[in-house]
Amino acid sequence: MKKCILGLCLLGLTNLIHAQNELAMATTNVDEITTKTSKTTKIKNEQYLTSNTNDVLYLAACIMKLQKIAADFDVTKDAIYSKNKTITYDVVFEANENYIKAVFDHSGTILSSEEYYEDVRIPYVLSSQLAEEYPGWAFDKSNCTILYSKKGEATFTYNLKLKKGNKSKLIRRKS
Repeated sequence: MKKCILGLCLLGLTNLIHAQNELAMATTNVDEITTKTSKTTKIKNEQYLTSNTNDVLYLAACIMKLQKIAADFDVTKDAIYSKNKTITYDVVFEANENYIKAVFDHSGTILSSEEYYEDVRIPYVLSSQLAEEYPGWAFDKSNCTILYSKKGEATFTYNLKLKKGNKSKLIRRKS
């Protein structure tokens, strides 16, 4: 009886160990996102995806996925599209707490967007700068806001909450 109980306990612990191995951070290759379109079609909003190439290399996977969905969206095939009126269309893309509010012109090009992402991975350059400036402080929360305009570069703003014991600091960095 003692051996059976011990055997069942070990078998139960084996399942827990296996579950812990499957926890991993999902990352996405930037090349996959920008080149996964077929050879005959071109992304209409490619400028939107590559608006700030320096920061695109360091974006979190959740940001790149939602931006890809917005760039692939064709407003001309939506039910509210009107061929007779040259107006702009406001479209909201949501995934969990993250969203993109994009403004499309009559032909389906993104004119501007306001984006918000919660608990995103911070670019390495920014996290190493903050680690040097605030030694001993730990990252608690991070949010990213991106403002895009077709006329200029996208602006990235990271709002970070740092903790050290009972103390906390709110830091805002633009890149």
